[in-house]
Amino acid sequence: LISALNGILAAYSQVYILVLGVYYKLQTFLYLPANGFVQGMRPLIGYNYGAGEKKRVRQIYQAVLCMSGIIMALGTVVCLAVPGRLMGLFTHTPEAVQAGETALRIISAGFLVSAVSITSSGALEGLGKGVPSLVISLCRYLAVILPAAFLLSRLLGPTGVWHAFWVAEAVTAAVSVLVYRRAAA
Repeated sequence: LISALNGILAAYSQVYILVLGVYYKLQTFLYLPANGFVQGMRPLIGYNYGAGEKKRVRQIYQAVLCMSGIIMALGTVVCLAVPGRLMGLFTHTPEAVQAGETALRIISAGFLVSAVSITSSGALEGLGKGVPSLVISLCRYLAVILPAAFLLSRLLGPTGVWHAFWVAEAVTAAVSVLVYRRAAA
């Protein structure tokens, strides 16, 4: 994914490749805690599903979705409020900081909705439904973002790549709701 996105961004400037690298470093701090909740959810869902406690499975899913959503909402607020400072932790080049501010503001539009896909994917793994979980992951990391980045970059330039992130998260969230409902039924 990163190599393909770097290839698209290289056509515009090395600054955008730097910004993408910084974004991936920053997003680790956001997604790690959310993924921690998802990791903790998997065995709980598995145990309760195995015990026939479908109501409890739904409650666990909802609780983790809320916790992940809170983390993602906080990440969105931080990226909207101080994107320059975040970029400044990794680079002092004014052009890179400015490009990074734009990128973080655009990409952060997909953070909150991404809680749906990461929670659904993890819940499906807890239910022993690996293939539906894989479908969600493939949508998120390959099937949606790469074509969207390619097409949007042709229309909007490098900012099109940043828009592809929230587009991919929104599409994947919709897919994950459908996949989860079907597989968990």
